[in-house]
Amino acid sequence: MSNDVCGYVFPPPSPDAWVALDKYISESDLGIFKISSAELFNYPPELLPSEETFVFLIGDRPGYPNATYLTDYNQYDPLYSDIGFPGDPVERVKILLAAIFEIVAICECKKLVFSISDSSQIEEIKQVNVFCVVDVVLSDFERAQAPPDTLYEVSIG
Repeated sequence: MSNDVCGYVFPPPSPDAWVALDKYISESDLGIFKISSAELFNYPPELLPSEETFVFLIGDRPGYPNATYLTDYNQYDPLYSDIGFPGDPVERVKILLAAIFEIVAICECKKLVFSISDSSQIEEIKQVNVFCVVDVVLSDFERAQAPPDTLYEVSIG
């Protein structure tokens, strides 16, 4: 079982944004990978991106493609666990969302599509406005007490 966080931005980033993305990825404490659109498993065909855009996968740490701790929604005792993240699951999801929105800011995109799932399972697709996406994602995690197996199509601006 692996907890997956992947997605893409639209339109494709400018040349300057690609340089900024490379810098952000290399300096991030998370594992942020450029992947191909073919690696967006279980995305419906109408929501697959063009190959020219930034398609990403986010993991818990550099070099690690799974977002186990960022998305497992377990409460960890900070005195007895050394996961490298806050013990509170809400705070970990917020770290994940902050990374996603840093990508959005760098790319100055008009649309963001991303999924948070267990083993690339997508059970629901939600269209949300950028202003409410954090509340929607946190609510979905609270309801599921796990990765929500949801694909989010986020309109920006």
